[in-house]
Amino acid sequence: MPISHRETIGNLLDLRVWEITETEAELRKGLDLSSAALERLSHRKSKVHRKGYLAIRQLLKILEIEPQTHQYDPQGAPFLTDGRYLSISHTKNIAAVVLSSKPVGIDLEHYQEKIKNIAPRFLHKEEAKDSIQQTDIQYLTQIWTAKEALYKAYKKAGVHFNTQLLIAPLDSLANKGSGSIFHDEKKWEYELDFRYYNNYCLTIATPKN
Repeated sequence: MPISHRETIGNLLDLRVWEITETEAELRKGLDLSSAALERLSHRKSKVHRKGYLAIRQLLKILEIEPQTHQYDPQGAPFLTDGRYLSISHTKNIAAVVLSSKPVGIDLEHYQEKIKNIAPRFLHKEEAKDSIQQTDIQYLTQIWTAKEALYKAYKKAGVHFNTQLLIAPLDSLANKGSGSIFHDEKKWEYELDFRYYNNYCLTIATPKN
């Protein structure tokens, strides 16, 4: 099994990352997919998206999560019925799962030049003060994955990335960080864990105690 990274962070988080090298048929081997799971798979028209979905299911199997325990809410976000918290992410040839004893969000993204074009849509004015950082692909990808992870952990719709999500100043390749969500006239604070790989980065968000 091509798990490229596995890690327990503190006593709360279990992280698994899968580098997808298999065919779609190979990824389906050994999986007990329910009719709902098969329907969800059929809605993914891209081979990349289908393989990402199957890799996630393989990771859940390795983590001994029973298929009936893994469900989706009305917004399409995954959750577990056993009281633990789950978040997933996949892009291109990488899939990742994180389990936690408290709300959690995860996101991973490849470093891509095109992120510069969408930066104004997600950068808060405080994050865009440094003109050099606005063209730094690594920095922009850190911010983007952090905000996606925050959004997944918070699990409420109607949050604007460029005005209501704020990432505290980051050092290059920092392993730890923090972020805030300003919503419903309240401020919600989160811890961030960053992990870096050859051509992508990954961020996990959990609420601060």
